Formats: sequence, structure tokens, C-alpha cells
Amino acid sequence: MKIEKKQLKEIEFLFNQSAKGLHLLFDDKTRLTDILREPTQEQHFFSSENMKRIQILFTDLISKKTFQDKKEYLRQLNSENFEILVRTYFHIVDNTLLTGTKNLH
Repeated sequence: MKIEKKQLKEIEFLFNQSAKGLHLLFDDKTRLTDILREPTQEQHFFSSENMKRIQILFTDLISKKTFQDKKEYLRQLNSENFEILVRTYFHIVDNTLLTGTKNLH
């Protein structure tokens, strides 16, 4: 599956907005809170068994042509796959924020 530059720019924009607290892809904030309440590390989420599935789901999300297509893709996912995508998405946002934070000591 080929991902175009435009699609990468769009997901980068969405990550940047999420870093500011604007989670544009996700309509149901309560559902997000419920999913993210339990830390990912405690679930061994990024295990080798899960990585292939994570890669497929996330690549499918990025490859959607429009913002609306991305939202529709998320809406049609079953609960388990939606949780995987939410955790992956916010893991990327969190790590981006952490690597961008300067140590002032």
C-alpha cells in the first residue's frame, strides 16, 4: 500500500493538533478516556504478536485519502481494533511530545 505525501502531511497535522489537546479524529472523548485510563505498558501492548496488526491498522488509517475517510474508517472498526489504533495514535503523540521537550536543568 502506497502512502502519498499529502496523507503523511495530514496525519502529521492531526498529531500536532492532538499534541495541543485537539483530538480531531475522535468524536467520543468518553471512549478515549476509557481506553487510555489503563496504561499501555501494563498490557504488553507493543508485543511482537501485536506489531503486525498495529502496522496494518495504522497504515490503513494513514492511507485514507481524506480526513472524513479517516474518521469513517475509525467508526467502522470493531472495539478491539479501535482500541489498538487509539493506543498507537496516542503513543506516537506522547513520544513526539517527550522527544520535543527540552531538559532545562
